[in-house]
Amino acid sequence: MVGRHHLPEDLLVDVLLRLPVESLVRFKCVCKHWYALITSPSFVEMHFRHKHNHAHLLICNLTISDKSKSIAFSLLPAKIVQGVSPEQNTVHQLQRVSDFMSIAGPVDGLFLVEKAAFFDEDDARLALWNPATREFWPLPPVSFEPQPFKDHDNQFALGFDPLTRDYKVLCIRTFWDDWGLGVSPNCFVSVYSLRNNSWKNLRPDFPDCCNLHEPIGATHLNGVNYWLSGRLDNIFRICSFDMGSEQFGELQGPDIPKAQWGKLMLRGDSLAILVGDPGKPMTSIYDVWVMNLEDSWTKVLSVQPQIVAHWPRSIWEDDKMIFEITETSQLVLYDPTTRQVIDLGFQLDLIMGRSWVFNYKQSLVQIKRKNNSQGKDNVV
Repeated sequence: MVGRHHLPEDLLVDVLLRLPVESLVRFKCVCKHWYALITSPSFVEMHFRHKHNHAHLLICNLTISDKSKSIAFSLLPAKIVQGVSPEQNTVHQLQRVSDFMSIAGPVDGLFLVEKAAFFDEDDARLALWNPATREFWPLPPVSFEPQPFKDHDNQFALGFDPLTRDYKVLCIRTFWDDWGLGVSPNCFVSVYSLRNNSWKNLRPDFPDCCNLHEPIGATHLNGVNYWLSGRLDNIFRICSFDMGSEQFGELQGPDIPKAQWGKLMLRGDSLAILVGDPGKPMTSIYDVWVMNLEDSWTKVLSVQPQIVAHWPRSIWEDDKMIFEITETSQLVLYDPTTRQVIDLGFQLDLIMGRSWVFNYKQSLVQIKRKNNSQGKDNVV
């Protein structure tokens, strides 16, 4: 009987890093050593950042008909070329759902899913989801002390604390007074820790950050989440939340005219703002400003798309943009260099439904943590 020959450890790691998540999930069952290797934090991070783990556009399309909702999550190819209709790979589909509200992310390949709260429930229902591993982790309800106000609004954000390697969810609840105005003393904050599987209420000190504008995609970078903060003076300011220290902060935005609107987003590994003219919200000239290391801003791109009425939805490969065509309910990819427009093949429900466009990479991050030993590093 011929003895088994083991691959050198560095060669084994190099081979496994080139494989998709679906294969690696199966290979965890080969032996204890492979399981420890594939689930180790350093391997998970190396695989996520490996050159063979390409970014894709992930489209979440919510349609409503006959009082029921249908949701489809479709993955597009890593390379989208002119003249070729991109293949849509449906990674998940739900029929006849009634309580889906929203989805946010991704952060390291994870999403935060929000389901609606009903009349007999005080809190929205949240869950973490990894589409690549098909793991789904419901969060316990977030609890705030009852307040003497008639209504409230929730804002959620998903982030990662690199020091403790803990994924966290931020919940900002704004209670509204009788006039429908949210004022800063009525804002309450709670942070969920996946490591502890529990919420912790904070005492926030951010008098001007209650009015946080929804960004384009996930604006989480190096353990910090960012939002554009609205004020009466119309000056662009950026509210931040550090997932490690669990403290709020504020940054100054770029020096742009007050009359323009902005949307915060990520451009590669940098924080960026997409700026347009509010007087022409669907035929605007768009400027992209990127934040430098010293918190200064540089305008890196101006785009004037030669297409019919539209609305920006995402940025792709740093300079290409995803637009929603308002007349035809289509999603298109626009290349400002070649001025080419590529139909992505989606028919959106712009009247009753919603859609989300994400820059997505597959991830091995485990949500269901069986014990504390999963944090050990097993890569040599």
